[in-house]
Amino acid sequence: MEPITSSVQSCRPRRVLVSLDTSPASENALAYACKFLLPDMCVRLISVVEDPVVPLPLPERIPRSLRSVRLDLARSARDTLEHAQMVLAAAGHRADTELLQLSKQGGNVVHAIAEAAVSWRADLLIIGAHQYHGFLRWIEGSVAEPLVSNINRPLLIAPESFDATLANGLRRILFAVDGSTEVLPALRVGAAFATSETHSRAIYVIDKASRFDNPLPFALLDRTLMEEGKSAIAMARRVLDDVPGTKTTEIVSATQCGDDIAHMIVREANAWRADLVVMGTHGRRGAARWILGSVARRVARIACTPLLLVNSALR
Repeated sequence: MEPITSSVQSCRPRRVLVSLDTSPASENALAYACKFLLPDMCVRLISVVEDPVVPLPLPERIPRSLRSVRLDLARSARDTLEHAQMVLAAAGHRADTELLQLSKQGGNVVHAIAEAAVSWRADLLIIGAHQYHGFLRWIEGSVAEPLVSNINRPLLIAPESFDATLANGLRRILFAVDGSTEVLPALRVGAAFATSETHSRAIYVIDKASRFDNPLPFALLDRTLMEEGKSAIAMARRVLDDVPGTKTTEIVSATQCGDDIAHMIVREANAWRADLVVMGTHGRRGAARWILGSVARRVARIACTPLLLVNSALR
């Protein structure tokens, strides 16, 4: 078995890709990134210029209008990248930029970002999140969920509602774990951000709602859930014990049977004033295991805290 400490250190991102648009959500994501980027990290900023959609057939004047619109969109994207470069430079970080134009490259925003992450060999992708009617939505409604599902890169989603300007580095990192070893990549990647000033806290949430769709007697199921919680916490301790800073673990139980895991995680993050929540994006659920992909998506929709999602395939 590889040493836990060395595996954590090797998981620290060294190539960070930040996807930006012209929204306040992107500005907030950039401000958040400034808080934890390290001098030895290589940073690239990208912005995707979408191709305007028009009905067919095209009137004679439309092609000229489209060229004008594309030029305006490209100019705005370049301004965004230049501004972001200056923000990072003021924080002591150097970054290069890349403009992705769908009118030339084809495909859609999801493919453009994913291909940019793969071709540049990014270790971490950062995007911002909008908030509408109490629910978080990502930079593009059709972008982040496919990225979460398909990209084999750690993905950090920074919600617009999180005040990144008040953040003081990653002082409080909350790890949400289940009973499977598939959360180990998330533990290792998240723990790699810990410093001597970081408090790393791992929680396992007992899902009382699972009582109602499980054939086991309540008492036996409760014991099963508690045992799995203890196993999950012990695994988290093995990863966190040798990283810097303060480490604590806890088994959390919902106060009501109707509470789901996602809302419990969000409430814990808010009450504890976490700077970052870390979760795996895949897993399986037997009597007690989460469907982490589903839980992670629900957390991303309602969280007010930046969320780091790590694919379980990342080993």
